[in-house]
Amino acid sequence: MSTSVLALNLSGSFEAGPAVYAGIAGAIAMLAVIYMGRAVGMTTMDLLRSLGTMVAPKAPPATVYAIGFMMHLMMGAMFGLVHVGLLHAIGPSTDQAAIWVGLLLGLGHGVGVTAMMPVMLDMAHPLVRSGDLAKPGVAMTGYGPMTPMGMLLAHAAFGLVVGAVYIAAL
Repeated sequence: MSTSVLALNLSGSFEAGPAVYAGIAGAIAMLAVIYMGRAVGMTTMDLLRSLGTMVAPKAPPATVYAIGFMMHLMMGAMFGLVHVGLLHAIGPSTDQAAIWVGLLLGLGHGVGVTAMMPVMLDMAHPLVRSGDLAKPGVAMTGYGPMTPMGMLLAHAAFGLVVGAVYIAAL
């Protein structure tokens, strides 16, 4: 493996624009994994509906999904900045290493979200609190026993795509 331009630049030249774009691309990849999981019966979790109804619980479905999509893209952009910052802090020496670090960061992110999301949904989501949306259960298993695995895979895809897109943008 050869040392890349990325490896030379990771020492301190954080690029916020490409990090945001990488985060948005990662968020889209994450949605693909989540909704493929729904399509094959791996989970009943509907991320965009959950996000949209957190803000507008009584809105029409099109509005709920539009709000959820925008929230997810904004979170993707924000976490893209975080992931790229961590990538810079770790400082992998090759493009391939940077992509692997992105994948590992995504898995770590997924573990944290899978552990914390049920608590946050129980405390803050109006439809979960009212009983109109299923309780997430431990590690999101209320949406199906394979949901935790799906969440880990979705976050791994996010981290992988963030790392690869950021590298490509430099």
